[in-house]
Amino acid sequence: MTVAPAGPKVVRQRGASSGTGRFRVPLWIVRVALIGVLLALVELGVRLRFLDPFFVPLPSRVVVGMARSIADPGYLRLVAVTLGEVLAAFVIAGTVGVAVGFVLWRSVRAGQAFEPVVAALFSSPIVLLYPIFLVVMGRTPTAIVALAAVFATLPTILYTRMALREVRRTLLDVGRSLGLGTWSLFRHVMLPAAAPTIFTGLRVALTYVLIVVIAMEYILQIGGLGLSVAEASLRFQAVDLYVSVGLTVAISATLMWLIAHLQRVVTR
Repeated sequence: MTVAPAGPKVVRQRGASSGTGRFRVPLWIVRVALIGVLLALVELGVRLRFLDPFFVPLPSRVVVGMARSIADPGYLRLVAVTLGEVLAAFVIAGTVGVAVGFVLWRSVRAGQAFEPVVAALFSSPIVLLYPIFLVVMGRTPTAIVALAAVFATLPTILYTRMALREVRRTLLDVGRSLGLGTWSLFRHVMLPAAAPTIFTGLRVALTYVLIVVIAMEYILQIGGLGLSVAEASLRFQAVDLYVSVGLTVAISATLMWLIAHLQRVVTR
């Protein structure tokens, strides 16, 4: 009777017991646990009166309020208004910003001439020009979308041009040596190489879109979560205030996750 060699089996067992095969906790569980710990500490601080409940309500009450708000059709309309304005401004800023950044990269002279201007505008408080947008477009959501889009377009332009400039020439030479055409070279070489920096610019743009939209809704008292925050603060309703802020954070986190997923799709 022949006995089969046990060598391969032993190797597999050693590999399974090695450090590389150890169980790792998913990152989303770590994030949720961290948020839970922070909320528990705040809850404890409020209950022990280290924090004034007039200004910082119990997180448990805020979570219950968020659940009730999501089930309220009237409140969902406010969320839909804010989400619509954010998405509209972000799509405009992303499309225009990437296109202009590409043009400034293709034309070296134009890039050298206009990049300092774009950077100067980005560092200036453009949001203070909202009265001009109101005069031109009226006290409407269109004015909010336009102001947010203009502000968010600037970092997208800067990051797109920088991303394309930093693509290594070696990668382009290898692509040309493989016979790739202009579009194939851009799609399969340049875009994956530049994508991380471009998507960093899109994340910055989304941040500014959210800030401008919520701030303008708050100041102008025009629909959306900003209006809810304004009304809650005027009535000194801390729970309602934190509910609106919490939903804004949830929307921001969801959109950031979608951008990260889109980046993975583009860089495949």
